[in-house]
Amino acid sequence: MASSKQFHIDAIQSIMPSKIITPGKSRRINLTNTTLAQKLLQSRLRMVFYYNKSSEEESAWTAAAWVKESMSVALADWPELAGRLRKDREGEGCWEIKINDAGLRLVQASIEMPLDEFIAAEDRTDKEAALADWRDIDMNNPDFCALCYIQVTQFEGNGYAVGFSLSLLLNDPLFLVRFLKSWTEIHMQMLADGRLSKSPMFHLNYFQSPSHPKHLRSTTIDSFSSTEATTTVLFKAPRMQNDGINNYKKLAFACIDEALKSPGVKGVTKFTLLVNKSDGLEIESCDIGTLKMEEINGDANGAVKLARWEELGLEDFPLIKGNKPVLVSYRFVSSEVDEALVAVMQSINQDNDGTEMFIGAAIPKF
Repeated sequence: MASSKQFHIDAIQSIMPSKIITPGKSRRINLTNTTLAQKLLQSRLRMVFYYNKSSEEESAWTAAAWVKESMSVALADWPELAGRLRKDREGEGCWEIKINDAGLRLVQASIEMPLDEFIAAEDRTDKEAALADWRDIDMNNPDFCALCYIQVTQFEGNGYAVGFSLSLLLNDPLFLVRFLKSWTEIHMQMLADGRLSKSPMFHLNYFQSPSHPKHLRSTTIDSFSSTEATTTVLFKAPRMQNDGINNYKKLAFACIDEALKSPGVKGVTKFTLLVNKSDGLEIESCDIGTLKMEEINGDANGAVKLARWEELGLEDFPLIKGNKPVLVSYRFVSSEVDEALVAVMQSINQDNDGTEMFIGAAIPKF
């Protein structure tokens, strides 16, 4: 990609739930290690959906406006996404997600490149940070930091992308998958009922005037050359009957052992484990050397299998009826260059009653 290609941020807005959220609810995060917290505040799940325009009325700006309208309705039943991270008030040094209506961020962007050219580029995954905005959570002022970002990016010609960034401290990454499936149903129903604006007032051009700059900020696409230190490998395994944290550690070790067979990754001696449970998020810092000296429980290694992101069921994620993504990209983003990050995702079912669980492992690259 030539360095002359430009990327622009055109607008930033907030999406609030359409209903007032009952105050006082929170979700506990078992995280007291300050150094570990600083690392995890930057960690997130990134998902990018690429679309070709299917009709004259479909554009990135119309999609962004419709996203804001339907997402606001969906958030009323999923208020955790609109919440904020904070230290708990009990003086134990832990963190919690304060469930409120602070909102998530909607970013509108444009890129001076055709969609097909971007997708075909060998370094596409290195540049995808441009398509899913993120701001690291400020450890001292987390109340002002969104935990979820949505970005709609217009390519040259008929293509656009919708990107999501979700803090791994917010919830199990499959929480976002379940939410997106629920939101899609709401979005498509509102579209069918004519409840999404024909000439959306949130359309960027609605507010623009000759006296205002066209873009909030601009940079070259090459400025997004990958500074991300890890690659992500997805696994699946049978759900555990005994969900003690030590069993999850051994399962994570088995995943890392398998992931290290992937090309371009380097060995690690430590990893951070995230396990979502009904009473909150468990986080453990683990030493691989210690686990090697312990007996690996049962058939942990044999039970772990490589999985495909397509199994999450989002390949048919439409914003317009009949217009499916031409490509969907998933990855964990971690800044850690010497340690792995493993997130256990319990089930893709709303009631967590599936027989399998997914495990994502972010492994440092050479």
